[in-house]
Amino acid sequence: MTTIDFLKQELAGLPSTDPLLELSGALYGGSSLVLHHAGALSISFTSKSPLIMRYVLSLSSHALTRWLPGQALLSRTGHKLSFGIDLAPAQSQQLFSGLSPLEPTQLEKRLRGKRAAAAFTKGFFLISGYAAVQGTHLEFSCSLPVGRRLVERSLTSLRVTHGSQIRRFSEITYLKSRQDIMSLLAAWGASNSLLSLEELQLEKDMDNQVNRSVNAELGNLERETMAFDQLRAAFDRTDRTRLSSRTVEVVQARLKYPDLPLSKLVDKIPGRISKSTIHYHIDKVLRTCATVRNSVNS
Repeated sequence: MTTIDFLKQELAGLPSTDPLLELSGALYGGSSLVLHHAGALSISFTSKSPLIMRYVLSLSSHALTRWLPGQALLSRTGHKLSFGIDLAPAQSQQLFSGLSPLEPTQLEKRLRGKRAAAAFTKGFFLISGYAAVQGTHLEFSCSLPVGRRLVERSLTSLRVTHGSQIRRFSEITYLKSRQDIMSLLAAWGASNSLLSLEELQLEKDMDNQVNRSVNAELGNLERETMAFDQLRAAFDRTDRTRLSSRTVEVVQARLKYPDLPLSKLVDKIPGRISKSTIHYHIDKVLRTCATVRNSVNS
């Protein structure tokens, strides 16, 4: 099952906290609205998922007054299911507070509340939402500018960072931050999807930590290798009669045990010696070689 299917299946199976607002979200998410005289309204949905169709039907029957069992008409065309309802004026007034669906002023005011915003975006997402694999991207596809405005009003109320763009004939509102997506899932109560995303985030953080450690080790190894090669080349070029016996002894030990840290190398050199003294003798060879090279070039 894909990420989007898993998420929508979970959302459709959750108890509704506000059926009317979830239905409103579904209406703006992807329905076709046809206005009639005296405030009557026809709405229709299309989906490939029977689960989502059952979800919308359940919302309609629970949220709308004077609901009649035969008021919804279901049909199938190929792999798609269609669901249509003719709403009475009283039912339309419930959804839009007596105003036109294109100017839902009262609805916008309600969406300032976090609970209302969560319910609206949940219904909207189920009809026209998309989530990328591993939760790296989530978006709402809005066929009408008013739909995008309502979604963005809701996401702002939920304090979720979002962006928007026009793609073909739709206005897209999207979330890019994994943390924002997790916040939205938490607001919806999608605990299973949230847990999966948290596990993916934990795995990603661990992978990043391992990669940083490996890169640091590789960097250190590369620097140590370059330093060893420089020391060996300098020692080979230098006239050892110009070096003290202690310097020769220290450098030979360093070249013999290139992988040992200085704290361990001190045990391989006769007599008492400190790490700073080892640095001094190695630097002496490098400086001597550089001096000879410069004098030759000049």
